[in-house]
Amino acid sequence: MGTKHFRLSLLALGLASAFSAMAQTSDADRLKSLEAKFGQSMAVIEQLQKRISELEQSKSGVAATPSTTSVDSRVETLEKSMTELASSSSKATTDVGLPLHGFLDTGYAKASGTPPSYDRSGFRLGTFDIYLTPQFSDRVKGLVELAFEYGADGGLGTDLERLQLGYVVNDNMTLWAGRFHTPYGYWNTAFHHGAQIQTSITRPRMIAFEDQGGILPSHTVGAWATGKLDTGVGRVNYDAFVGNSDSMRDGTLDYNASGYDNSTPSMGFNLGISPKAVPGLTLGMHAVTEKINMYAANTLVEQSSLQVTGAYAFYESDNWEVIAEYYSFNNQDTLKNTGTFSSTAGFVQAGFQVANRLTAFARYEKADLNKNDPYFSQMANGTTNFGSSYNQSTVGLRYDLDPRSALKLQLEQITDDGNAGQSVNWLRAQYSVRF
Repeated sequence: MGTKHFRLSLLALGLASAFSAMAQTSDADRLKSLEAKFGQSMAVIEQLQKRISELEQSKSGVAATPSTTSVDSRVETLEKSMTELASSSSKATTDVGLPLHGFLDTGYAKASGTPPSYDRSGFRLGTFDIYLTPQFSDRVKGLVELAFEYGADGGLGTDLERLQLGYVVNDNMTLWAGRFHTPYGYWNTAFHHGAQIQTSITRPRMIAFEDQGGILPSHTVGAWATGKLDTGVGRVNYDAFVGNSDSMRDGTLDYNASGYDNSTPSMGFNLGISPKAVPGLTLGMHAVTEKINMYAANTLVEQSSLQVTGAYAFYESDNWEVIAEYYSFNNQDTLKNTGTFSSTAGFVQAGFQVANRLTAFARYEKADLNKNDPYFSQMANGTTNFGSSYNQSTVGLRYDLDPRSALKLQLEQITDDGNAGQSVNWLRAQYSVRF
């Protein structure tokens, strides 16, 4: 019976190896499958141990019977199965394939009053967003995000929202190159183009994407270092980037994928701390600077040095989610030298889980933008009035049908200087999913 004990020892070693490899893989489905196989294998081992104990009590001279032969066969089969399982599990830690994820949303919006021409009432097709997260090795990885969405004119637009190649230097630093979300504040890097992951239907307008009313460059083409450090007072998160300066064409920011059109790159940082004394809280500050050429009908009409500084706070607990961001602009006219112009913008949003799967949220946002600043005046004089001062109050409800889908209802009141100071009320509804 010593041979069988030796086989069982090998089998236990194989099980331990498989379980260790299983614990290292990040694939939830494979983890679940391996756990199930592990449980089944343990049950078989218990049966084999019981049978071997019975055989050991027999006389040592008894020849092998069909039952003992069956035991040998089952041990050999199980050993082979666990060897294959361990090999498969080990391979899964490095060969992760090409994971595909995505988001879908559709909705309805109804205005009370006279909204700007770029925003209309009715049923809406939202964004179909797909993204890939290839893992080329334990240090080299990528992220590709492609979005399909309809504009106010009914035309279907396709945009390569993010194209990033990353290298993990160590546990505290990852380097990225390509097109990424500009790391300022909390919202812009935490919530991307998938509506399902954010509590509200809409982003705050000041940090909306460039073609949807944003007054800040929400994307950058360049290089980005990001990471975290554990200190005695808490975890420090950091971001630093350099990239192409944006341009502005017909009132809309352009991230310049093929290179900037002046000699000054964009650059900035984001620094946050999550203190140990207050779990769930993150406090931070950020800055962005770049020189922006502004065009009308492909003719340079203005140039501005964008200088943005600010602060943000994020708090999350079992029932609460609070996000607050502040931006201070001190932009300089670098073409006509008419001076430096100051503006401010900010928002605060709070969400509270009032019942199982049901969250109530409210947001207030305000932008006080200098009309004489070429940066904002060109936005307001283009095909939109994105660069105008405004204030907005928003309340809503979100109901999670399951972890991957949500129904949202949102009410807004907007007073927009670019809309002749008229107030417009909006009722919005959305069904959003992720996969």
